[in-house]
Amino acid sequence: MYILRAFPFSFAILWRFALVFPILFLVLLIYGALASFLGFVFGLVSPALAFLIAAGFGMAASVLPAMVGMRVGLQARGVQPRTSYVGLIVPAVGYGLFEGFCLMIVVAAAVGIMLAAIPIGFLGMLELSAQGNDVLFARLLAENAPITLAVVAAASLWMIAIRTALLVPLAGASVGRDPSGRAHTPFYGFGSGFWSILILVILSYAGTALITPALLYITDLSGLSDVVSAAFVQISTAVSERDVTAIGMEFLLMFLAWSLLFLWVYSLQCAGAALVYLRYKESYDLDREDYRKSFQEPIAPVMPKTDMRELVRSRMPQNRR
Repeated sequence: MYILRAFPFSFAILWRFALVFPILFLVLLIYGALASFLGFVFGLVSPALAFLIAAGFGMAASVLPAMVGMRVGLQARGVQPRTSYVGLIVPAVGYGLFEGFCLMIVVAAAVGIMLAAIPIGFLGMLELSAQGNDVLFARLLAENAPITLAVVAAASLWMIAIRTALLVPLAGASVGRDPSGRAHTPFYGFGSGFWSILILVILSYAGTALITPALLYITDLSGLSDVVSAAFVQISTAVSERDVTAIGMEFLLMFLAWSLLFLWVYSLQCAGAALVYLRYKESYDLDREDYRKSFQEPIAPVMPKTDMRELVRSRMPQNRR
């Protein structure tokens, strides 16, 4: 079962992911600067084109870490990538645009249902949204709580489902090859292992939201609440006074613990998709091995044709005399 196998496999991904994460963080910073520059340049020509570029690069920034996590996981199981890390950018932008387009459809459908069920109006929603998303959500709950909660839950599940269905194709794109060994085919394996990966993605997202409370609870039980308090004081001082030297060892330890927990829960969804990819690869490898062995088996010699009449005559008594 993928869920049970994903937990130990996620630790194999974790330490490899942690090694490349600082480089990935720098790449994402450069990626964001490049997206801003291209958006500014193309914005002089067409604002719509600038928005499309910004959306594509923005969604690619969320896809790229998943591709890196699955790449190091597949490498841990002996899969050799066909492309370099630079080669991940193009498929990341393509899949990011597709995911962004699907999310826009989900959000548009959710807003349409809200407009039909709640008498606020589109302009009213825009005004409330300008005051803050919390203000808009509170007003929607006050108007019709059951519809609001149902629409938000359904839209969230659809967004998670879209990412879940894309994870196996992202695994193939991360190494540049399909499980069969051929060059990556776009959307190959779309929706494979959906239900198992969906549970892992939900656990990953829920774990991300619970990291900070869980870390505070653990440090409180272990008697390290003074370390947490010192860390918060250091970061507050560094932000308010813009003094990086205010950051001490306490904050660095808390940040390291938080980063490792975040990478681990994120590695769960990467592990699930990598395991599905490996299952297909093993199936192709077995078929290829059986096909190869079929040509290596010795061919039985063809029996010579025998004339039955001559055989009968040779066994008759007169022939023996």
